[in-house]
Amino acid sequence: MQREPALAQSPGPQQDPALPPTPTMPPPESVSEDHQPSPSHSPTEKAVEEEFEFLRCQGCQVEAKCPKLLPCLHTLCSGCLGAPGTQCPICQAPGPAGSDSLALDNVFFESLQRRLSVYRQIVDAQALCTRCKETADFWCFECEQLLCAKCFEAHQWFLKHEARPLAELRSQSVREFLDGTRKSNNIFCSNPNHRTPMLTSIYCRGCSKPLCCSCALLDTGHSELKCDISAEIQQRQDELDAMAQALQEQDRAFGAAHAQMHAAVSQLGRMRADTEELIHARVRQVVAHVLAQEQELLEGVSARYQRSYDEIAGQLGHLEAVLQRIRVGGTLVQRMKRYASDQEVLDMHGFLREALSRLRQEEPQNLQAAVRTDGFDEFKVRLQGLVSCITQATDAALHRRASPEASSTPRDSSDIDLRNASW
Repeated sequence: MQREPALAQSPGPQQDPALPPTPTMPPPESVSEDHQPSPSHSPTEKAVEEEFEFLRCQGCQVEAKCPKLLPCLHTLCSGCLGAPGTQCPICQAPGPAGSDSLALDNVFFESLQRRLSVYRQIVDAQALCTRCKETADFWCFECEQLLCAKCFEAHQWFLKHEARPLAELRSQSVREFLDGTRKSNNIFCSNPNHRTPMLTSIYCRGCSKPLCCSCALLDTGHSELKCDISAEIQQRQDELDAMAQALQEQDRAFGAAHAQMHAAVSQLGRMRADTEELIHARVRQVVAHVLAQEQELLEGVSARYQRSYDEIAGQLGHLEAVLQRIRVGGTLVQRMKRYASDQEVLDMHGFLREALSRLRQEEPQNLQAAVRTDGFDEFKVRLQGLVSCITQATDAALHRRASPEASSTPRDSSDIDLRNASW
């Protein structure tokens, strides 16, 4: 089918529910080269822009030039479509590949963009005649041209087309205007040999083409497959409506699955947060317990040291006293030898001999007995028990991670209780 008939039989402007509006996309630009939108948009223009934002490329969010409809039903401009075989940037579905591209020219979007551009020109008070550039007063639906009063008179004299005053069209809403242009679009015969386009109301289902009366009479091979083109269009629209209605069931099923997946993700997040909190709590508990054991061991070592020190200090005092007496006695004997008279030696000899004899009887105590080298072994054993408890629990956890059988058996982290461990 030629492109012109496809444009003419485009359905009315109905927003596709599969194309959600994107409120952050920029306002649409006019496709007309002669018409430039004013910097300040009227409320009517803003309403039009908001309602027909779905005409924008869903990839770059600007007005789609040569819009292409992909098999995934997303519409992209030729720039975003890129090389054949690339993924859809919206849903990552594989794109069309090869020269026989599955991307379809979105003639519906193209036609709707063109008709919206016409509507913007009509509502613009500065709309100019397409022919003489004077202020336009009429719009011809068949020629799709703006006409001033003089050009309209000449136009109607020769063509007798349907034309309406701009003042009347400006009072219409955009939906009313688009509905009127949709119904006024004509479908022409697909035979390229016609010198001028021939209107038709016949459709051949055998060759899938619209035909004029002459071509329909000459096409004897598909005589039973010809039908009224309005009936064919209505049948196709009804078929698409039925398929869209059937998709509502899938929409509900996929919506339920989507909700379940979201719930699973939320539950996964909660489980992660709970597990992290449990890990933090248990680690803090273990650290607090280890620090308490450290303090207890340090205090025990300090107490044991103090007791041993006190015992050694008493013995040390005795040794120092005896040592001082020995040295004093020796010094006294040397000094008497040097300075004492004979009489003094005789008088003091008995006393000094008895005192020195008592010193001779003194013996130093056994140092091994005085200083116990194994006094701190108890604390070393307790420390080793503490370290072993922690390392054994860590080794068991690593073993469970490495063993599929052990990892399949759920085990709560509270199974390891350091409080009840024997240190």
